[in-house]
Amino acid sequence: MAFNHSKLTVFKIDNAAGSIQDISTYCNMVDFPQELDEVETTTFGATSRTYVPGFADLKVKIGGNWDPTFDGIMAGVYSAFRAGTITSVTIEYGPAGSTGGYVKKSAEAVLLSYGTKNDIKGVTEWDAELHVTGAVTVTTW
Repeated sequence: MAFNHSKLTVFKIDNAAGSIQDISTYCNMVDFPQELDEVETTTFGATSRTYVPGFADLKVKIGGNWDPTFDGIMAGVYSAFRAGTITSVTIEYGPAGSTGGYVKKSAEAVLLSYGTKNDIKGVTEWDAELHVTGAVTVTTW
């Protein structure tokens, strides 16, 4: 079994002009929890509940150390969503990196939030949440 260190993770997102940007050097956290709804199918007379899988859903959380260059990318994306000039951005995620043959997960997503946070004990940080619209495509780099 092959394991990879998280330092190899790659995350890319479209800028406001629709050009994919590698933001890996600004990220130190990616949470990519793919979920399925459960739809209950229990009927009268049953003694246990039954279910079938429903819709897939995914809210991606990303974060890292804030940088003015990076802020220019994300502030532009946020402004474009707010103005209605874009309706989704492409995201690409490589949990083991972007070496040829490694897993690549791609999707269209809507930006739900982007912000910064400060703590006197550390550096300025940022975080964002994206909601995938449609299916996640799993291929390789």
